[in-house]
Amino acid sequence: MPEPPPFPDELRGLTCGAKTRAGTRCKMEGLYGSGRCKLHGGLSTGPRTSEGKAKVARNGNAPKRTP
Repeated sequence: MPEPPPFPDELRGLTCGAKTRAGTRCKMEGLYGSGRCKLHGGLSTGPRTSEGKAKVARNGNAPKRTP
């Protein structure tokens, strides 16, 4: 297995800060190297490859299903 990249020093000691159901801020310090919380993660970054972008474009043109 390849060695993972080192954890960025600027993220050490930071907390997630996401709003919890109780209305308080998340105090989780276990952030990934990207700065995202293990519990909350954050918003999707969307498709990055040309194939993924084409797939999303096709889905946007699909008619809506009614229940």
